[in-house]
Amino acid sequence: MAKGLALNRYCALFWLIIASLSAPAIAGASGNLDKPFLISSISSTSPFVGQEILLTYTLYFKNVAPKISSETNPSLQGLWAKESVPDHFIKSIPTTIKGESFRSAIVKQFRLVPIQSGTIKVSGYNMQCVLPQQQVTTNGNELPDTRVKITAPEIIISAHALPEPVQEGFSGAVGNFSLNVLADKQNLRIGEPLSVKLTLTGTGSLLTLELPALHLPESFQQNPPERTTILNKESVLSSGSITSTIIAWPQLEGDFHIPSLRFVVFNPETRQYSTLLSKPFDITVSGAMQGAMTNEKKPSDPSPGIKKTFPSLLTNTAIIIILLLCGVAIVITRKKQLQKRALAQLDSAEMIRPDSSNSAGKMKQQLFTVLEEAGIKSPGGLTRRELKQALLEIKSTDETRKELTTLLDALDMIIYCPAGKKEAEIPEGIAARVNVLLNELKKVGVTR
Repeated sequence: MAKGLALNRYCALFWLIIASLSAPAIAGASGNLDKPFLISSISSTSPFVGQEILLTYTLYFKNVAPKISSETNPSLQGLWAKESVPDHFIKSIPTTIKGESFRSAIVKQFRLVPIQSGTIKVSGYNMQCVLPQQQVTTNGNELPDTRVKITAPEIIISAHALPEPVQEGFSGAVGNFSLNVLADKQNLRIGEPLSVKLTLTGTGSLLTLELPALHLPESFQQNPPERTTILNKESVLSSGSITSTIIAWPQLEGDFHIPSLRFVVFNPETRQYSTLLSKPFDITVSGAMQGAMTNEKKPSDPSPGIKKTFPSLLTNTAIIIILLLCGVAIVITRKKQLQKRALAQLDSAEMIRPDSSNSAGKMKQQLFTVLEEAGIKSPGGLTRRELKQALLEIKSTDETRKELTTLLDALDMIIYCPAGKKEAEIPEGIAARVNVLLNELKKVGVTR
């Protein structure tokens, strides 16, 4: 009886350990929950070397969202890292912690791949924030904003070495994949282009693995392979496909066999290696196409008479080409001037009309779109300090910079409303001010 009870306790403890290792790790924040705080989470704390994991920093707050003025990235030693591209603006959602209502927003994400085994500490991510005051003094003046520093909790990763022996041909593919090699034709002539595509599809270390080399017969002339990566943005881990395309030209007749391509993959779920094999295929090359050039045939030497007249023909041709290029350049320059003038006139004549039915989020997106057209890359992912510097670089006026900051703060007050409530109504005058600012920013884009 005692042995059976001990066995049951052992089994329960074993499954508890397994469940804790398989669940994503979340490091919370202690202290006063009334102030904004960060939570660190990671998709796995015990990955294999070469296995992709996702690190996420989430901001929690009450009432109005804090404004991020600057931030410091975490220490990522021992890891390959790629930061996810930020959205136009950070959208918050209502949530509950310990019975209290909050709003949460993902502020930073990294795709990580351990490049060494052992314990790896990820720490140091923090942000400087400004907490807007919603109260005023007895004389009607607004209270000064509160500046705070928020630090994310540390995450500890225990990276495991890949099982030994590592199979020959393994090139960093950790995940679940499939391999396919296809040619656009299997019967062609000498000198006719042939397109061969190698496609790897699946989920895992798509950003760090190395594709196998595709070897064609020596008699095939070929260009360097062109690589295309397509990823699913909605997936937590990298999911999609990598395609390597080779364009080749056969130079000899005959039947050619393209053998199976071998690719070694490690699956972290089964903890086993597997070998993917593509389907072999045959290519038949017949005689050269009419007018095609091959290595076996070279153009005959021109006659002496042609050699004598060739320099004069070359000189006349060069003069004609230069005159044509000059004429084209004049036409293009004139056309650009007319287009620029027409755009300026259109901008002054057709102003953007305010749409009172727009939400605060749509208005903010519209501002970011015009900022991108004016030359600022990903304005929604910039801190306020970085945005002000970018506005200086596109030579915007002091009034425009000040008005943009004021309106973004006003729109944030509406978007990040108190937890549990719907988005507040847009005050009168905000839509009109946004309309005026949009037209001012469009003028900056035209003058550039």
